[in-house]
Amino acid sequence: MELEHDEEAAIGIDLIIMYVATVIMIAVISATMMQVVEELAQQYQHTSADATKSAATQIVVVGAWVEDQYDDFLFMVEYQGQGKEVAPSEIAWVLWCTENGNLHYRSGTLDDWISGPPSGTGVASIWKVGDEPTNTATELIPGERYFFGIDGGTNDAPGGSQCGPIFLANNNIDAHLTIHFPNGGSSTQLLQIDEFVTGYPVI
Repeated sequence: MELEHDEEAAIGIDLIIMYVATVIMIAVISATMMQVVEELAQQYQHTSADATKSAATQIVVVGAWVEDQYDDFLFMVEYQGQGKEVAPSEIAWVLWCTENGNLHYRSGTLDDWISGPPSGTGVASIWKVGDEPTNTATELIPGERYFFGIDGGTNDAPGGSQCGPIFLANNNIDAHLTIHFPNGGSSTQLLQIDEFVTGYPVI
């Protein structure tokens, strides 16, 4: 029995093979594109969340000075929270320095300047720029600037001068102030004593 070669059948099989291959290729490309888009979307969400968190938890130190001839600093800060007010008692700080291999540090919150100026009910701790120290701020408003002060010393010896202006000047060292927020986020400022004079800038 003689078999005849059918050209049209061969062409039809080739077309079916090409069609199936094309469908598979399109499916693979579509799956890959969907995965890439999903990963980009997740990355954008994470980046956006990190940026929002960072912007909502920032205090920028815009000025710092020697407050007295012993251990006090005066700071001017700008609160950059996005629409969220926060109490000074919720924001912590750490003042720290290293002298002859010894780490000295003291911590507190923005509302506990021990030797601040008289406020009528004790001592002032933090107040809005333009206000009198007696008008203590109970909440930080986004976009506003505030004065606050802190003492040197350590947690164990709050009356000491460690990391305060006189201590930095006498030992020719620098200090750091780190501010921490209750829900994450922090900022650090270097403090340098170029001249130990009341009112002289330290940043």
